[in-house]
Amino acid sequence: MERKSYSIDINRIAQYAMYAYCIFALFSLAFSVCRQAGLSFRTSPILIPISPILVTIKQLVLQLAPIALWGIFRYTLPAGVKLLRRCSELMVLYYVLSFILGQCFNLHLVTMMQNGQITPTATILTWIQSSMGLISVIASLIAGCHLYSKHRGNMRKLGLALILVFMVWLICSNLLPVAVFYLADNTQQTAFTSVNIISMITTTSAYIYAYYMMYRAIND
Repeated sequence: MERKSYSIDINRIAQYAMYAYCIFALFSLAFSVCRQAGLSFRTSPILIPISPILVTIKQLVLQLAPIALWGIFRYTLPAGVKLLRRCSELMVLYYVLSFILGQCFNLHLVTMMQNGQITPTATILTWIQSSMGLISVIASLIAGCHLYSKHRGNMRKLGLALILVFMVWLICSNLLPVAVFYLADNTQQTAFTSVNIISMITTTSAYIYAYYMMYRAIND
C-alpha cells in the first residue's frame, strides 16, 4: 500500500504524540489507582503546588494526542482505502468534539445546572457527545476488522489492537459492572473498587498498545 510523502516530518510528530500519550496515560492511571485506593499525590509537599498544573497538562495531552495520531493516520492513507479514511475521519471528529465540549464544561462556558436541574443545553451536548462516542467505538471496530483482514505487518497488528480496544471497552465498561452489581451482594463496594482498578489498568494498556501500533503503522 503506497503512502503519501510530505515535506513536514509527520512521523516525528506522530512519535511525539504517541510518547506524550503513553507517559500521561500512565500518570493518569497511577493517579486514578491511588485515588481508588484512598491515597493522594497531594500529600507530597513537592507536588501540592504543581498538581493542578499536571492535571491540566494531562487532560490536554490525553485529548489532543489522539487527534494528532488519528489525523496523521488518516492523511497518510492512500485514496483507495475509502472505508479506513471515513472511519479515521469519524474518530478525529469525535476527539475534536470531545475536546471542544470538555473545554466548554471546564471553563463554564456552558451552564450545567440551573435551579437544581440540568439545563437543556447541557443535556443536548452530553447526548451528542455520548452518541458520537458510540459511533466512534463502532468506527474503530470496523477499521480494526478491515485492517486485520485486508492488510499485513504493522497495519494488521493495528487492526488487532483496535479490536482489542473494543473488546476491553465492551467487557470493562458494560459487562463487568453489571456482573458485579448482581453477584457481589454484601461485598459490592469492595468489588466495584477492584473492578474499577482492573478496568483502568486494562483499558490504559489497550489504548497505549493501540496508539503505539498506530505510530508503527504510520512509520511503515
